[in-house]
Amino acid sequence: MTDTIQTTADTAAEATDAVQAEEFLYLDPADIIIGTNVRADLRPDHKEFRKSIKERGVLEAVTVYRNEDGQYVLLRGQRRTVTAAEVGTPTGLIPARVVPQPADADRIGDQMVENIHRAGMREAEIVAGVEQLALLGVSAAQIAKRTSIDRPTVNAALAVTKADQTRNRLDSGDLTLEEAAIFAEFEHDPEAVQRLENTKRWGRSLAHESQRLRDEAAEREADDAEVERLRAEGLPVLSAEEVAEADEVLRIQGLVTEDGEPLPEEEWPNVPGARVQVVKEWVYPEDAYDEESEDSTDEEEDDYEPAEPYQQYMPVWVVTDLAASGLRRRGGGSGSTTTDSGDETESEEEAEARRDERRRVIANNKAWASAETVRREWLTGFVARKTAPKGAEALICEAVVTGHHSLSKAMDHRHPMLFTLLGIDVPTGYDGAGHDECHKIATKASTPKAATMTTLAAVVAAWEATTGKHSWRNPTSWDARVLGALVEWGYQPSEVERILLGEEPQSSIEASDSAA
Repeated sequence: MTDTIQTTADTAAEATDAVQAEEFLYLDPADIIIGTNVRADLRPDHKEFRKSIKERGVLEAVTVYRNEDGQYVLLRGQRRTVTAAEVGTPTGLIPARVVPQPADADRIGDQMVENIHRAGMREAEIVAGVEQLALLGVSAAQIAKRTSIDRPTVNAALAVTKADQTRNRLDSGDLTLEEAAIFAEFEHDPEAVQRLENTKRWGRSLAHESQRLRDEAAEREADDAEVERLRAEGLPVLSAEEVAEADEVLRIQGLVTEDGEPLPEEEWPNVPGARVQVVKEWVYPEDAYDEESEDSTDEEEDDYEPAEPYQQYMPVWVVTDLAASGLRRRGGGSGSTTTDSGDETESEEEAEARRDERRRVIANNKAWASAETVRREWLTGFVARKTAPKGAEALICEAVVTGHHSLSKAMDHRHPMLFTLLGIDVPTGYDGAGHDECHKIATKASTPKAATMTTLAAVVAAWEATTGKHSWRNPTSWDARVLGALVEWGYQPSEVERILLGEEPQSSIEASDSAA
């Protein structure tokens, strides 16, 4: 049944057959063909919604088009149409707007815009809609523009479309879209997936664990590249797999001849079965500062900021078969590449404690580097807020009134970390660089709410600029204050960051994460 209420054809439509006039009709919902729609779950059992349709009818017109057979095919308003057909309306009809048949990409985009901002689409439906648009050749940027979905969500949806197992878990409700995007990234790696599963099971941050997985993969790639570089120079370098499979890996430096004499270094390559193992050693520049700073002034000490530790590759000559090498251990020592040279008089317990501490430092340093990536990504979104969260004024007051060193230093240097988090190039090259940019940031905050948020961003960025691998080793009360505030405002800290809060013992990072 069709009741034509109004037909409108403007001058442009009359001038060309290519433009079809829009019509506004009342249609029987049972006669409308339900076309392809990105919404899979109509939620038709909502009692209030069904009651409203039955008693008052459909108040907002649905959108349809005519197909080649003259039938009306639904474009928008699926939930209203299906419910009206099921429960009826006072007149038995619903209002409908008839439009020209759209292209598929336009249809999908319009449906997503309508549904995602109303009775929220399930994330699985968002993925399906994004996938349909991608298959039509629409870029990620255009999908975000067409659907008003933020780019990270579009990227997450696209990632999930390429991982069947993860997508099934999203469809079943086992994973959120954000979680699914992380699992999809590592679906090819069963061990990584298991680590993510454990992290999720214990309620810890998947963002931090996934970043550690990325960093570990990058580290392995760099290690392999160093092995290949040394092999290209003609050295017999062991791969990481060969080291792991060897029964023993002993440094030639720690071995002696049958006569008990150390072997000259130039003879190491000639030892039967001699190979090279690539090891990494941490360098701590701040240790050198501590030794040389006894005569420094108080002002110099205030300006001092410990240099970040770094790792360097070291090729070490080793043997994996002591008997075949013709050498023996020196004084019963192991000669292992994993044994640090220390005080020969220390007990085995003291030596093991020293090795455990070294492994802990290595693991925590790596964990901090991964956490820093996640934290700064989160802060980038945080400083872009329009309004400050609850408790911001107290943190700002404490930083300003106490004149905390981190804020004073940031002000002296024109807030370089704030520029970084805001995505602004940090000016360099002349005295006073950045003054104009700082002035623009300040004057842009023209309302009290905006000014509070901008000041909070400056305080937090100033603290972030002073953090580093030294932070977990020597946490301060200000570290706990700022990080604690960020946690209250939604940030989920990693295990190593919790050391700053005093919530986790410093041995919480597993030793299995340490490097050789």
